[in-house]
Amino acid sequence: MKKGIFIVMVMLLLAACGTKDEVFPPEDIQIGVDRCVHCNMLVPDDFNATQLLLNDGRSLKFDDIGCMVEWANDNGMDDVNVRYVRDYVTEEWIVMENATFVYHKEYRTPMAYGVYSFSSLEDAESFVIEQGKGEILSYAALEGHIWERDMEMMKKMKEEMGHHHHGHESEDHEDNDHDHEEEKDHGHDHGKKDEKKTGH
Repeated sequence: MKKGIFIVMVMLLLAACGTKDEVFPPEDIQIGVDRCVHCNMLVPDDFNATQLLLNDGRSLKFDDIGCMVEWANDNGMDDVNVRYVRDYVTEEWIVMENATFVYHKEYRTPMAYGVYSFSSLEDAESFVIEQGKGEILSYAALEGHIWERDMEMMKKMKEEMGHHHHGHESEDHEDNDHDHEEEKDHGHDHGKKDEKKTGH
C-alpha cells in the first residue's frame, strides 16, 4: 500500500516538473488585429514584434521590445512561461534570453526604444559596423539597460507618417477629380447622342 502511494507521488511530481519545464511555442501575428498589450498600437508582423506567453498558454503581443519589458516591470514575471523576440535579419522567433541586442537612440522602432534583436552575435556586430553606430548588448547587459523612449524620434516619425497620409489624401483627391471629369465628359457624350436621336 505504501509502495503504491509512493509511486503515485513520484508520478505526480514528474508530471508537475514536466509542466513547469514546458516552453510554449510563439503564435503568429495577426496583422490588423493584434494590438500591443502595453501601448495598444497595432503589432507589425516584422522584426519589431515581440510576445510573451503566460503559464495558462495565453499570448500577449507587443509592437516594440521596450513595451514587453515595461509590461514585465509593471506586472512581474511569475506568470510568464517564455518571452520571444524576432531576429532582425530573418524575422524568426527567438527566446529572449538566447538573443543578442543592439541599441542606439536613432534606431527606429515603433515606440522609439531603439533596440533590435539578433539570433547571433556575429550578425549584431555586422549590423553595428554597417550602421556606423550602436551598442551591442547581451541579455544580461540588457537587464541593466535604461528603457527610455526617444521623444524626438517619436515626433519625427509621427510627422513623417502625417506627411505620408496627407500625400495619399492628395493623390486620392486628384484621382477623384479625374474621375469626376471623366464622368462629366461621359455625360456630355451621352447628351450629344440623345440629341441626335431626338433630332435636336
